[in-house]
Parts: sequence; structure tokens; C-alpha cells
Amino acid sequence: MTEQNQGGGCLLFLIDWIVGIFQNRKIQQYNQQSRGLAEYSSISTDTLFPNESYQESIIVSGGDTSVRLRFNDQIINNCHNNGQVMIILHLTNNGLENIITTNNLGVVVNKNNKLFDAFTYFNLQEITQIVLDTCKSKYDIKPSGRYILQIVHELLLSQNIRPYFSNYANISYHQLSNLINDCLIQGFINQSKANDLNALLMMGQSECSKIDSFFYDAKAQMKHIATDNANNTGGVSILSAIKKEKILCIDLNSSANTMLIELIVNSIVIAMNRGYDFSFFLDDVAIANNEMLKNALCHKSKHNNIICSQDLYALLGGKDDVFSTIVGVTDKTVLLTHGSHLSCEKWSKYFGEYDKKDVESNSTGGWGQSNRWWYTSNYGKRVANKREYKIKPEQINRLKQNEVFVYDNQSGNLIQTKVV
Repeated sequence: MTEQNQGGGCLLFLIDWIVGIFQNRKIQQYNQQSRGLAEYSSISTDTLFPNESYQESIIVSGGDTSVRLRFNDQIINNCHNNGQVMIILHLTNNGLENIITTNNLGVVVNKNNKLFDAFTYFNLQEITQIVLDTCKSKYDIKPSGRYILQIVHELLLSQNIRPYFSNYANISYHQLSNLINDCLIQGFINQSKANDLNALLMMGQSECSKIDSFFYDAKAQMKHIATDNANNTGGVSILSAIKKEKILCIDLNSSANTMLIELIVNSIVIAMNRGYDFSFFLDDVAIANNEMLKNALCHKSKHNNIICSQDLYALLGGKDDVFSTIVGVTDKTVLLTHGSHLSCEKWSKYFGEYDKKDVESNSTGGWGQSNRWWYTSNYGKRVANKREYKIKPEQINRLKQNEVFVYDNQSGNLIQTKVV
């Protein structure tokens, strides 16, 4: 080695060191930009869910119940402040009910406040649609069943009795002929009307036993919330709450109450088809095994969805197609810590991957010593590209209690922060 090389060792080392710093910094900047994750020390709940976001479709998944309730409080108050109707379905979430009752934001229906009547404010055609479309595979009520429902509707109105659900449910469908005759004898209907109703009975007779079973089972599933006064004008339905611009919070008691859920969802679909603007809020209600509920959440209308759960992917039964469909129509996703590796993996895939650059070094040079210290610059460096999750599963799993990842589907912004 020449004296020149020996004397320039320090300079070569310094140059390599400085070049390495700039190169690494440039690669870090590229990776950060490519990853697209912005990190903030903290934000407030009202910044995460600003007042003007009341019509956004939102998913909140993971974390502690108390943290989710803070978010729910902000979301519900945003709707109330903007006069936005909201239908809330939950499974005995007392904290959620307290948000409504404490601040007088709307109507809570539960075992202590039995106000629900499924048919209030619905017309005969819509009542028929609800009955025929609820649990179709189980009851298989044919279209001719509408004649039976029409008979009951006209008999009730002839006696100045409102067509509430309880009045439909308390009819003896095997004795409709006798009921028609009784109404004729008592003067509620004339002979011509009686003949018309008997003709309808002939056309729909085969469906009477199915309709009777339908109402018997429906009464059993909704007994914890159903108004027990057949003429209670204070009874509330999905449609009456929407038309009166109320926030309605209903305790389903269990996701196993499939019939009750479908009755409500069918009512919601009718409201969607009427073009009403409202928010549909689900709190930890199982979705995967209820096709009608899944379809309602994906239904394109003026409504928006809020889904809050301890683990959305688990709530969907791990069904990838349902997960992709529901998160695909969401405006904002707020992700807290998840204990399930499978769920963390699924969310990582949802947030996507990015091109990450890594520097790979192959060194044959460096410092050496013979009579004096010397340095040779024979490093081999190669920049390699690889695909990597923007957010790794373990990062989701290790989030602290108030830490969140937030994805805005409108802007594509992805942030990590702490909500205070």
C-alpha cells in the first residue's frame, strides 16, 4: 500500500460515512413517503370525529369498551347536533344506552322501556313485505299470504283498531272465517265486504298456519322490548322514529334473535327505499350469518353505517368476502388493538403494502494495520426493493389502550396517533 493510500484512509472513511448517512436518510424519506403513514403525538376525540362527519360511514374495531364508548358518544352527539336520525341496534350495552338517556338524545327501547311496535307507520303493502321477507327460508310464506294479511288489516280498521304488530299477532288465523262473520253480525262490515273478505280467505287459506307460526315466534323474540298495550299510541317503530327525526336505540338482547333482527332490517330497507336520510348504527351485532343484515349494510342509499365492535373480522365469522364488501363502503376506519393474530393479519392486508427500499452491504474493505493504520473503501452496496405491509400485524396487536390507526377512505390518508 502506498503512503498516499495510507494518508487518505481517514478521508475515505469520512467520505464513506457521510455518503452512507445521506443515502440512508434519502432511503428513509422514500420509505416514509411510499408507506404513507403519518404519525401524530395525539388528537382529541372531536378532531377524530368532527361535527361535520355525522353522515360518514364509520368502522370502529378493537380496543377496550370504555374507549369505544368515548367514540360512540362523540358520533351520536354529532348526529343529534345536526338533526340526523340514527337507528342503533346493540346487545345490552348499558353504556351506550346511558349516552342516550343521560343527555336526552332520543328514545331507548329495552326490557325496562317496552315501546317497540314493528308495524307503526307502515302501510299494508309494507307490512306484507316485512312479513313475507322475514326469515323466508323458515316460514316460506307464499305471495298468496298477502290476502290473509289484508283481511286482518281491514277487520282491524273496521273496528277502529290500529294495525299495530300486537294486533296482528293476537289474531287467531285459524278462525278468520268466524272473525269475518262476527264483524258482520256486529255491524262493523256489511255483507258485500264480508263476501270480499271470504273470497280473499279462499285464495290465501293455505298460508294461515305459516302466518300464525310467524307471529307466534316473532312475539317470543321481541317480548323483551315489545309494547304490551295493543292500542298504545306511544309505540315506536323504525319508520316512526325516522319520520319524527328521533335517535332510536334498541336492545336486541342477543344476535341469536334472528327473526327480530330481520324484522328490523326489513323495516330499515323500506326506509332506505323511501329515500330517508339516516344513520344505521350496529354495536357488536353478529353479521356473518344474517344475509339480510349484510345486504342492508351494503345497500346503496342516502343512509350511512356505523359499525362498532370488539373485533369486526371475528364478528363477520372470518368471512373475507363480507369483510371486503363492508369495509369497502366505509368512509373512515378507526382501528384499536386486536388480540387475534388472524384479525391483525386481515387488517394489515386491508391497509395494503408499499415498496420498501433496503440497503444490502457486502464489505471487503475497511480498516487494517501493518506498520500503521490504513483504510480501504471496497464496500459493495446494493439497494433492494421489497413489498412490506404499511402496518404490520404485530403493530396492531401492540397498540396501547388509546392508540389508533385511522384510515380515511375518501382521501387515502393513513395515520397513527393517540386519542386524548
